[in-house]
Parts: sequence; C-alpha cells; structure tokens
Amino acid sequence: WVCIWAGAMHIVSSMIGLVNLVWKVTPFTSQIFEFFIGISFIYLSCRDLIEPLYLGQSDVDPVDRAGQYATLLLGILTCYISYTLHFAETWTLFTRQIRTVLTAYNTLFAVVIVTGLSYLPGVDMGTLARVVVMVPWDWQPTADRPWVSSPIEGMTASAIFGAIIPGLMFFLLFIIDHNVSSILSQVPKYNLKKPAAYHWDFFVLGITFIPCAILGLPPGNGLIPQAPLHVRALCTREIQTDKYGVKREVVTYVEEQRWSGLGQALLMLVALSAFRVISWIPNGALFGLLLYLGIGALHGNEIWERTVFCMMIPKKRPPIPIVTDVKWRTVQFFTFIQLLCAFSVFALANFSSVGYLYPLLLVILVPIRSYILSRIFSEEDLKRLDPHGKEEEKKDNYHEDQRIIHQHQKASMSIDQEALEFPHFGEFRGQGR
Repeated sequence: WVCIWAGAMHIVSSMIGLVNLVWKVTPFTSQIFEFFIGISFIYLSCRDLIEPLYLGQSDVDPVDRAGQYATLLLGILTCYISYTLHFAETWTLFTRQIRTVLTAYNTLFAVVIVTGLSYLPGVDMGTLARVVVMVPWDWQPTADRPWVSSPIEGMTASAIFGAIIPGLMFFLLFIIDHNVSSILSQVPKYNLKKPAAYHWDFFVLGITFIPCAILGLPPGNGLIPQAPLHVRALCTREIQTDKYGVKREVVTYVEEQRWSGLGQALLMLVALSAFRVISWIPNGALFGLLLYLGIGALHGNEIWERTVFCMMIPKKRPPIPIVTDVKWRTVQFFTFIQLLCAFSVFALANFSSVGYLYPLLLVILVPIRSYILSRIFSEEDLKRLDPHGKEEEKKDNYHEDQRIIHQHQKASMSIDQEALEFPHFGEFRGQGR
C-alpha cells in the first residue's frame, strides 16, 4: 500500500501540474541533495568495509580477519580503478576509441579485474565474502509468498490508510530526487534537441508503482549521479579553445534515444539468469563501487569545492566569481549553512529512528532558501552563490568556473611553489651540526 499511495500521488501531482514546483528548487537545495547522496554513499561503503574487521577484538580467528582485510583492499582497489578509468578520455595513451570505451565501462572493468584478483592464491582463504544469491534460481520469490500478492488480504483499514504517511515520504523523495536528476540530465550544456516532458515522465513513473506494489518489487526512478552520468556517456565531445586560449571540453552532440535505457533494463532481466556469475563477485567490489559513486557525486559539487577553497590560503584560490566578487566571509557563511543542512539530513536518514522522514527535510530546504536566506544575504550575493532561473540560464557560470578551477589546479599541481624557495628541512639540520 505504500507503493500504491505513492504511485497515486505521482499520478495526481503530474495531472494537476504540481511538478512545476520543482523549478522552485534552486542550486542551494540541489547541491545539498547531491552532497547528501555523496556522503551517504561514502559512509555506507566505508561502514560495510571497516565494521567487519573486528577492530579491538583479540579473540577472532586470524583467517576470518584476513578475509575481512581482503574485502577492504578489494573495495579500495575497485574504487581506485573505477575513478581512474573515469578520466581515461583525458589520457594521452591509446586511441580515442579505446579511451572512450575505458571511460564508458569503467565500473565493469573494475569489477571484472577485482573479481579475477579475488581468486588468486592467498587472497581468498575460504572466508572472503561474496555476493549471496540463490544458485540456481527457480524464478520464484525468495520469500515464502507468491509473485502476485493481494493488496487487501490480511490488511485492516487502519493499516491501509496508515500507509499514506510513508507513501507521502516516498512521494516527496521522488519529486525531489527524480525531477532534480531529470533537470541535471537536461541542462543547457547538452544542447538537447528533443523537448523535456517532466509531467508525462512523472506520470509514467507513478504508473510503474502499481505493478511494483502487486509484485512486491522496489520502484525505480532517476538517480544522482547515475542519470547525469548516463547522459554524459551518450555525448560526443570535442576539445575547443575558448576566448582565454584555454582548451576545454565541449558537448557537440547527444544521442537522444531510449534504447540505452531499455538495454539497461533488459540486462538487469538477463542478470536474473546469471546468478552463478554474480555469485563470483566479492562483496568488496560492490562496496568499492558504492564508494566510487559517492566520490563521483562530490566531484564537481560546489559545496565540496567551496569547502576545499576554505582550507586554501587566499592567494591560492582560483579566480572564479564567488572568490573575486563576493566577500569571502559571506561565501563561508553560505557554505556553512549548506553543510549544516546536508549533515542534518544525513544524520536524520542514517542515525534516527524516524529516518524515513528525511525527504520531508529535503522539501523544507526550498522555503528556507526562498524566505529565510533571501533575508540574510543580499540579492547580488545570491546571484553568485545561488543563481536560479534566467540568471542561471543567461550565463554558463558553472562550467566556466569548472574550467578555471581545473586550469588552476593543473597549473599548481597541488604544490606551493613559494615553499620551494625556502631552505629544505635537511639544510636546517645541516646548519645545526
């Protein structure tokens, strides 16, 4: 009934145009949501990799402990390979076609490599945890129930109507998660030719809830960062020289089709008949992928970038508008508010007995931005810190900022050149003799 109520809310909201409210979501909220997703993925992956190590316990079988350490190392290796191949297109090695394949299928290569390594002698000593699936699967639910469940059987009226509350939380989560990911997947930089259909898309999503409720399956939706990464994989990009004489990546064409999405769904169906192969994958590889997705969500997130800027000395910060045109104390205060909101949502979702209410907290961020922050910060500062609507479309601030940040990091290579002008510690030791 949770899915039925949530699906009904999706359908009704799309029919009455409620999806238009998503345009009230400014970068303030979407950045917090993206940051929350990133730190949640990182926390969950690190928890599942570190907790089983039995740290502080001495009465543990060394072979069991070795298996957990192997899981940790395989997870770190999976994350490292995925993240390294993510930027393979920027390499100077290999042909462009090979680099494109390495980037597009980075997670697949990572899982295959790590799974192969997990079978090397000395890595798996019989205690290495792998994906637990029923092999062979008889195409029946693993729980003791039929595929089709009656939504009324065994349900009281209070239980049916009581499901409205978690259904509402489901709806609030999806109206933020799905629509924000849709917006990020259709930003102006992609130059999409086919128009967006947010209402129709949300309506169809609501329809899919009904069979999921009857079959007892979790519903699917657009996600961050998977949905934007999918669109990026469909892009044809080239390197162009901008007015500053700096080379930058520009999207020239996007393959706008539905076949790749259908292919993903069909591959998931095929995977149901390949459980034996899936059972070979070590748990560490899955946790490593989750860690990679979390790090990928932080990459390019403006909250994270401004946090990093706060730890830099002033003259080392890149000359982007929020650095040059806004008082730095204002930037710090705005970033602190976003971090406070993000970690509040994170704490509620992961450490509270009412964690299912965190979508409500995400929705509350919208009026906080509209009615509270607009009174704290000046309009000119908010145009830089939180551009929205015509201001956001009128100028490609984000991508220009990314170009400057990348160029600044490439030039500095994380080395303080001034520090090299001072005597080395070895010279001081020599002088003291």
